[in-house]
Amino acid sequence: MISQFFILSSKGDPLIYKDFRGDSGGRDVAELFYRKLMGLPGDESPVVMHHDDRHFIHIRHSGLYLVATTSENISPFSLLELLSRTMAMFRPRPQRC
Repeated sequence: MISQFFILSSKGDPLIYKDFRGDSGGRDVAELFYRKLMGLPGDESPVVMHHDDRHFIHIRHSGLYLVATTSENISPFSLLELLSRTMAMFRPRPQRC
């Protein structure tokens, strides 16, 4: 089950934030994720990261980070599918003639 969902800008500013379970420490988790992400060497970050008892699953698209957190053992592929489909909703659709 997802604990939190948030979308961050490329500078780490939270654009959308939702805490579903109230067990994860509030908005500080988004800041923790961004600090951990920026502390990694290189440009490519792992899609799944772990910190304490929390798992971060994220995708990056057009400078935005879509992130889901969970404290339970859940399939990361199901969360990646959810994040990908969420991003697909934000993409503009081609105009039909």
